[in-house]
Amino acid sequence: MGLDMYLEARFYLPPYDETLAPIRAAIGKAIGYVPPAEKPDNDPTLLEVTGVSVRVGYWRKFDPLHQWFVNNVQGGHDDCRPSFVSSEVLTELEDQLDQIDDDPQSASEHFIIEDDSTLDETDVDYTIKVLVHAKHLQERGWDIYYRASS
Repeated sequence: MGLDMYLEARFYLPPYDETLAPIRAAIGKAIGYVPPAEKPDNDPTLLEVTGVSVRVGYWRKFDPLHQWFVNNVQGGHDDCRPSFVSSEVLTELEDQLDQIDDDPQSASEHFIIEDDSTLDETDVDYTIKVLVHAKHLQERGWDIYYRASS
């Protein structure tokens, strides 16, 4: 078994917002949910789609990045619970990865890396793209979370 890491975006759909009815209907159709004709006690929120979760990034066994999130997002607690990632943290990580992209030897300044090696260029480039997308989603009202499982 190995380390799987996820950056996820969540968007809350407020109840009683009729402008979101098409989104709720599309999500309901995608998951095979058909609302009952009459809900118990006429509760309009019963089994209502209240949010959307999307995977923005996925890494496998990228230990230096995981340790960075543990230290900078999870307060040093390495657990499998989702942790909120602020826009400031995403920007900080992106800046550090940009620096490493320009100077691979600087990786050890920001990340815990074994044996004075550098980060894989492909992982760095992919992660920067994920962060740019996640920041764009944040600007549109999505919340970003990091979680890992091992």
